[in-house]
Amino acid sequence: MGKIEDAASNGGVASVGYNDTYVFDCAGNLKKMSADALSSYRLKNGEGELWVSGRLAVTPEEIELEFRKTGIARKWLENIVVRHVNRQRSLDRSLSLFARTAEEGTGVTCADIPNTAVPVRIWRDRI
Repeated sequence: MGKIEDAASNGGVASVGYNDTYVFDCAGNLKKMSADALSSYRLKNGEGELWVSGRLAVTPEEIELEFRKTGIARKWLENIVVRHVNRQRSLDRSLSLFARTAEEGTGVTCADIPNTAVPVRIWRDRI
């Protein structure tokens, strides 16, 4: 079972120690939340959440900008990783990212980049 399946079975949180967690809410605000608060947060249509383990060289403003551009978990993560790599010129194997977005018609879509060295995978949960 891969990390994304683990994440799905654990309510969307992979078994990684996340140091930064964010939610982009329906009011259009990116908020930093504790992992405990975010793990019980129920996403509404148009919202997203991002879990970061390790050092991510992307600012909260850039995280928000990338969400506003896409609103889709997979593309959001890909764009964040591109920003990180452009800044760092490398990928740290200790960096893991997990995102969920609520998309109309598809339910909640999850994507993760465990250790940022493997391709993004998608998991869909019909709500």
